[in-house]
Parts: sequence; C-alpha cells; structure tokens
Amino acid sequence: MDLLPSEEQSEIIDTVNAQLEADFDLHALAGQDFSTNVLDDDLWQRCAELGWFSLGLSEADGGIGYGLAEEALLFERIGAHATPGPFLPTVLGAHVAAAAGDADLVTTITSGACRVALAEPEPSADDPHRVRVTDHDGAALMLTIGERDCVLRSTEGKQFVAQSSLDPLVPLAVTEVDRDGADVVCRADGETLVLRATVLFAAELAGIARATAEQSTEYAKDREQFGRPVGSFQAVKHRCADMAVRADAAIQLTRLASLAVQAGHPDARFQARAARAVASEAAIDNAEVNVQNHGGIGFTYEHTAHRYVTRARLRAAALGGRAATLADMLAADAPS
Repeated sequence: MDLLPSEEQSEIIDTVNAQLEADFDLHALAGQDFSTNVLDDDLWQRCAELGWFSLGLSEADGGIGYGLAEEALLFERIGAHATPGPFLPTVLGAHVAAAAGDADLVTTITSGACRVALAEPEPSADDPHRVRVTDHDGAALMLTIGERDCVLRSTEGKQFVAQSSLDPLVPLAVTEVDRDGADVVCRADGETLVLRATVLFAAELAGIARATAEQSTEYAKDREQFGRPVGSFQAVKHRCADMAVRADAAIQLTRLASLAVQAGHPDARFQARAARAVASEAAIDNAEVNVQNHGGIGFTYEHTAHRYVTRARLRAAALGGRAATLADMLAADAPS
C-alpha cells in the first residue's frame, strides 16, 4: 500500500496550499480574534468554488468524485495552517445529507450557501439536552456525531449563549436541541460516517503535528546563539528529531486509516481510532515543544506558535477526547 500522494493528489495539495497561504495568514486573521464569525462569506464562497466541501462526495451525489483519502489530505493542510472555520462539520454535513438522500441539501452545503457548525453533547443535571457548538454564527445547521449515526439539526430559532474559548479563532456557544427532535433536518445511520469524522479529525491534528515540527526546524536553522544555529545544539536537535518522528507517524497512520475506511477494510474502526489517538498526542506534544524551541518569542501573543497549541488542544478534545478514542479503539477488534 502506497501512502505517498499520487501526482494528482499532490496537485490537490498544491491548490489547497495556495489558497490557504493567500487567504488564511494567521497574522492577518489575528484581527478576528474573539469574533463570533471569523470568516466572511466571500472567503467561504471561494473555498466552496474550489470544491473543498464536495471533494470526497461521489459524482452521483453531486461531488467531485474523490474519496476519504483526498479529504484527509485536504484536512492535513487545513490543520497545518491552523485554519479557522467550520470546514470539518460542513464537509461531514454534506456526506450526511447525501447518505440521507437529500440532494437539494447536498447542493446547498457544497455550494457554500449553508455552513454547518459542530455540536457536541454537554449535558448537565438541569439540562440533558444542552450542546456545545463551535462556529455557530452564520451556520444554518449543526452536526451532532453519535457512536453509530450523524444528525443535522436546524439552528433556526435557537438561542446561543457564548462561552469563553481556548482558541480565540474558534468561537464557542451553548444551546439546546429540541427534546422531540423537531429540529432534525436529516439523519444518517452507519459507522462509516462516524469513522470518516474520526479520520478527518486525525488528519487535521496530524497536519498540526507536521507544521509545528517544520516551524521548529526552520527556526532552529535560522536562530543563532554563540555564533552557531541553535539547531546544532543537542537539546534542540533531539527535540526536533522527536517532533519529526511523531508527525510522520501521525501522518502515515492517518493516511492508512483513510484508505482502510474508504475500502471498508475489516480493521477500519481500529485503524481510524488508532490514527486519531496518535495524531492527538503528536499534535499536542509538538505544538507545546514548538513553543519551547522558539524560546521567549514563542510565548508572545504576536507569534503563531501558541495558536497551534490552542487549536491542537481544542481539536483533540472533540468527540470525547483522546481517552474516549483509546477506549473505543481497545474495544474494537484489533487486526490479527
């Protein structure tokens, strides 16, 4: 099995990179810190026109016709740029609509006319129907991901109460889902959708792990102390080497999982969970070591290093976090 991108897949990566570098510079986006709507409609529309939301949908479902492997490559780059916005739930929302047979909704989502927020259960004793929602402003739908199904719910008429967010570019709020399910727009059962979500979260985290490893390596080459690049010192050199190993493991495991899920392999569940667990740890560890490698400047608000820390922590906590992923992975049938 070849885990290296093909020539066609490399072209996808290059196209995505060009868009991210042009429109998603972290220094420029810092002006949107703590905004409820980080990305404007024009920028969102440009991403839709590039096919980001329909990349992995079949042509029969109104998509471009690629698969999960290509979507994983897309989210590797989104993670590498610490790109804000509800890209992941929007892509997954299109798959839910397609699985539910709602062609009109697929078109509405993939055209960029409808954003989808991610909603995760946050029940309390007083309110068991409470959910925590990311990127709710401007989203007409919100996606909840269960153990065996995914549900799209309408945000119409809902009251969102803002919460403080660890990541200033990822707004959080809480709201309630309807007890009688009146807000359900469509539902799709099936473990494959849930595994797709798991793999795409892993891909974004793996992208963070690789980007921070590269950022540390470049800094270690450029920054000098005592007339020598700091990368020549063992304390820094060895940390950078460990970061590269963690990043590569996360990337390769995620690509393997994407192919396993795409092919319906018997151990797909195990591979997806394993990729998510490894990528979560790699992203957090690399992002934190990256700050350390940059020394004093890495701790400043003006540098981008801290943004990878907060994004890694936030994404790693999704879908129950790494502990839930490990428990589910161990419950899955391990490959022989």
